[in-house]
Amino acid sequence: MMKFISLIVLFVCASLADNTIHKMTDKQLHVLQTVRDVAKNIPDKNGKTYENTVSAICITESSAGKNTIGDFHHKKSITKASLGAMQVRVSTARHVSESVKSLNWLNRLSDIQLAARLLGDTRLSAKVATYYVVLLHNQRKNPFNAVSGYNGGMVNHTYYNKVMKNKAIVAQLVSSGKLS
Repeated sequence: MMKFISLIVLFVCASLADNTIHKMTDKQLHVLQTVRDVAKNIPDKNGKTYENTVSAICITESSAGKNTIGDFHHKKSITKASLGAMQVRVSTARHVSESVKSLNWLNRLSDIQLAARLLGDTRLSAKVATYYVVLLHNQRKNPFNAVSGYNGGMVNHTYYNKVMKNKAIVAQLVSSGKLS
């Protein structure tokens, strides 16, 4: 029964994905390819890479770079917003930079400078996000909890399901040759 339900979910996701991939602009595809290229070079402690997951998160978070400022209110500092293609917060970038030696240089930037870099540099946004996903996978050892953690929680079924739906879109984009 569970396999049957899984197949139905996969079929529905694939149907939705087919419609969505035709609506992706060249700019969105470029953002996704950049994210994938970065993620392919950042493995977890077992050598696994998460380019499909990170690409799906990119679609979930910013519609593949279409919406680059999230959680921002006029009375709130831009440094508290989710920024860039991967919707990374300054505080998250700082947290990741403490664990990843190659990103330690981020700590020399002011919050405003770091916010500007996250907002305008897709490769940096992807790098911080991918390392964050890897850290979450290494710590939580469960894909559901790791993906939920990207959105700030241990258990987030709604967010996880959106990412899995978008992972089906990524799979179609790869199989159709629009992404490598």
